Amino acid sequence: MNLYRFIRKCLTDKPAALKSAKVVARQYYGQLYWAMKPHAPLPYRFPLGGTLLLEPRHAFTGVFWPDVERYEPDVCKFLQYILKTGATFIDCGANVGFFSIQAGPLVGESGTVISIEANPHTYKLLERNLRANGFGTPVHCALTAEAGEVELFVPGSWDVYSSLRADGLAEGVADRSFKVKARTLDEVVAELALSRIDLVKIDIEGGELDVLRSAPKVLSAFRPFIIMEYGLNTWPAFDVTGDDLKRLAREFGYTINLFSVQEQRLIPVTDEVWESGYVNLILSPIEARN
Repeated sequence: MNLYRFIRKCLTDKPAALKSAKVVARQYYGQLYWAMKPHAPLPYRFPLGGTLLLEPRHAFTGVFWPDVERYEPDVCKFLQYILKTGATFIDCGANVGFFSIQAGPLVGESGTVISIEANPHTYKLLERNLRANGFGTPVHCALTAEAGEVELFVPGSWDVYSSLRADGLAEGVADRSFKVKARTLDEVVAELALSRIDLVKIDIEGGELDVLRSAPKVLSAFRPFIIMEYGLNTWPAFDVTGDDLKRLAREFGYTINLFSVQEQRLIPVTDEVWESGYVNLILSPIEARN
């Protein structure tokens, strides 16, 4: 940290200075922790409950730690906006369980968290995180419009960006791959005999529309809110566009919005959104409009 800039920030913007101090403190704490325990996961406790185990040198740790507040704040706040006690949350592309762990305290003991992850190495870390928190059902599969077997491409050590298309990686170049089981979301939901679904999060590096296409029963019968990643960084590799998403939303009676963290409400999508490299979109059932 630049000491002069920090002092000036303390004088002119105390909240920003406090945030900077927290980030630096976490950075030094992490360095000390892993110097003493080089192979041990670092426990990070979320403000509302739940503990995430951060593996040293893992891709997710690299993008999340130490500036934890910068990681997907709109998704985190939307979980808090929608999920209540007794709710059911499905996390498609759960990675190590970042959103699943946060959902647990929100839905409580009477609620349900389903965490779906395709990468076999990441899935082991997901299982460990759910087990450490004592809730959540892990499911190991890829989600596609048709069940079967697919190839999952991984760019080096950045498994956080694993994709079903080698040219759909947001970062890095695919240098290895895994054959994984592919299932439809409808199939997973039927097998688990879920009676309600309140929110589905979808982040699978370009294949998000395929997940929606795999879930006509979920969309028609359960009418959940959907928060999903969209962007020109990954979607073109799957030969899908924003127009395809708009058509699907109309077919199933959903509106497409953004979530404003500052205003704590859904706001309209602008034309510029469809040219974004990356953005989180909200699909809301039309009957849920205020």
